[in-house]
Amino acid sequence: MEALVNPHVLEVSPYKPGKPIEDIQREFGLSRVVKLASNENMLPVPENVRQAIRDETAQLQYYPDSDNYFLRQRIAEYNGVGLENVIAGAGSVEIIQMLIRAFLKPGEKVLTSEKTFSLYKSATIEFAGTTAFVEAPMDGGLRFDLEAIAGRIDASAKIIFITNPNNPTGTILPGAAVSAFIARVPSDRIVVLDNAYQEYIDDPGDYVTGLDEIRARKNVIVLRTFSKVYGLAGLRVGYAMAHPEFIAILNRVKPPFNVTRIGQRAAIASLESDEFKELSVNLNRRNKAKLLTRLQALGLRVIPSQTNFLLFFPEVDVDGLNLRLLKRGVIIRPMAGFGIPDAMRVSIGLEEDNDFFAAMLEEALAEMGR
Repeated sequence: MEALVNPHVLEVSPYKPGKPIEDIQREFGLSRVVKLASNENMLPVPENVRQAIRDETAQLQYYPDSDNYFLRQRIAEYNGVGLENVIAGAGSVEIIQMLIRAFLKPGEKVLTSEKTFSLYKSATIEFAGTTAFVEAPMDGGLRFDLEAIAGRIDASAKIIFITNPNNPTGTILPGAAVSAFIARVPSDRIVVLDNAYQEYIDDPGDYVTGLDEIRARKNVIVLRTFSKVYGLAGLRVGYAMAHPEFIAILNRVKPPFNVTRIGQRAAIASLESDEFKELSVNLNRRNKAKLLTRLQALGLRVIPSQTNFLLFFPEVDVDGLNLRLLKRGVIIRPMAGFGIPDAMRVSIGLEEDNDFFAAMLEEALAEMGR
């Protein structure tokens, strides 16, 4: 079969998501399994969203609106931009793939930091091969090093991904630094601000949303998602905002009917009120602080986070620790696939789930002699 395949595809390492709860229950014969691996919102979506989903099930024999008109209209109103500034996707991952297909020419490269969202790399390699992807080192605090990235913007660097806050480290860049970086980037290069975790930041006053930038520049695009704070990970809805000319190009490669009827309807309902978003953010902040204290009490190095997860270093064999946690009914995420083989990432869950994880972690670490 390999002789039939585009050689770039053979260079791609398949994405490894967190294990499903059902798999662990079946494999280890467990009745209780806590999944804290995929940075999901652990709260069930509010009733108005559930009702919107129920209402839409009566229309499932029809294709969805391929233009995502009403969804884009609501997103535009919510963010204070024009309808022509918005494109929707089946999660922001689909838009990342669209970006690379639409703008990356032969010989050009995608530039980002090491230890960031792995789909930038796999999407690039699938389309253009390993030589088209360039990573700059992080700084000592596991943050994007904008100077290191700027130093790698040469004639071939076409698309630059800035993830802020960053997944999987949870670290954030000051607003002034991001603004200054964007101002330095030549107008014939594309800056992608991946703001998937924007809602969780502590200081919105020191943050670049990208809205001013897309009004002033044609080469900036902002990625957002409904998968995190809005709790719609299972429906796969994301969006991007950019200059209308930028969006028009992306529409040339956007698959038809890419966001389902239910996904569109649920996302619109999610923007009816900020009450659920604020509840989710406040609960996350409280539970994150408690879990941070628990992990630090175990003597672990934990990276301060502006997201809904924590990155920590267990100082034992990560694969061995992960297996022990799985056998105890806890699913978290080893970070080898993100370039941090000695670290693990745990999503912030409900308090009882966090407590269960912390207790099982303490047991497993003790079993491993730490």
